[in-house]
Amino acid sequence: MALEPEFLEIQEKGIVALSREFTLETRKDIPLLWSEFWSREWHLMGDGEEAAYGVSYSVQPDGKFSYAVGLNFDSMPEPLPDGACVVTISGGRYAVFRNRGPVKEIPSLFDDIFGRWLPGSDETQREGAVFERYPYDDNASPENMTYEIWVPISN
Repeated sequence: MALEPEFLEIQEKGIVALSREFTLETRKDIPLLWSEFWSREWHLMGDGEEAAYGVSYSVQPDGKFSYAVGLNFDSMPEPLPDGACVVTISGGRYAVFRNRGPVKEIPSLFDDIFGRWLPGSDETQREGAVFERYPYDDNASPENMTYEIWVPISN
């Protein structure tokens, strides 16, 4: 895919989310988590920016990782909606890969970022969640969607 990143600094943010565990083999099932998230009434409560997040975190040496689907909140709801958790996105510097295209291309974009771009760059990934950001888009469809992949990078 050969996308090149923009580098941005952000503040820490909390994502109220629905989370499950996956592997590289089961990541194809992540769209089911998105469907489950959107079927819940509490997804309408977001008071932050107009964007949805897919957050990959707690990556294990055996390839297992947690993935959460959620919304950014300026202030955390009390109590949290039933089944929700809070996932923290660390503040700091990120390599941001922006794309518009079919959502089914996201796994191959991740493979390109971590298999080609990162090893060939002068950048070093730091601790922290890698996340997808899906800005609000009136014209979004599974075949043509705007999305960003944010990779935490050392300063």
